[in-house]
Amino acid sequence: SRINILKGVIFTVSIFVRTIIIYLLLTFSLKIMGKRQIGELEVGELVSTLLISEIVSIPIDTPEIPLINAMIPLFFILSVEIILSYVKNKSGYLKKAIEGTPSFIIYRGKLDQSELGKNRISINEVLAEMRTQGIGSIADIEFCVLESSGKLSFFEYGKSGLYLPLVIDGALEEDNVRKLGISVAWIEKRLGERKKQIKEVFLMTANTALDYNIIYKEEKDEKSA
Repeated sequence: SRINILKGVIFTVSIFVRTIIIYLLLTFSLKIMGKRQIGELEVGELVSTLLISEIVSIPIDTPEIPLINAMIPLFFILSVEIILSYVKNKSGYLKKAIEGTPSFIIYRGKLDQSELGKNRISINEVLAEMRTQGIGSIADIEFCVLESSGKLSFFEYGKSGLYLPLVIDGALEEDNVRKLGISVAWIEKRLGERKKQIKEVFLMTANTALDYNIIYKEEKDEKSA
């Protein structure tokens, strides 16, 4: 009957409009949250993305449910994600606790088998990733870093080398200081020559040859090699 046809058209249009609204809301939310592809998401971001996708699918599948039932939790998750991102950037300890820290699978040419086991990565996975990046031999690798996103980063001998962060936003990265075999006094001496203190540094990095880069909080960039 015409009434049933009309109801069917209204139902279809309703689904179509809801889908467009939720698509726009979801696109807006993910742009604010973050920028990256799924494979580059950190654990917290991935959980938030999965939760959002599940929540917004409900009013599409069930038109009887008001859109507001999806919008409220969507904006709540978005707000929590933004607040957490801000807090993490202000607290190095919280950032490490939530996101984890990068692990060295290979450091200065030495393969750390215990790190492989701890992170549940097989040597075959490392070799496969090497091939995708055009690296033929493990003997060519000076550093292999398992990033907090789960991605493997390789640094070959004779290339630009790996610079580790020593200071981030005025806070010391003590693990990296120990890895490079230097001291806080070494950092303070380099900064003292420029009449600067650690708290004034936005980013300071150094490699195993102790070449270093400094970016001060006032956005002045200084480099030494």
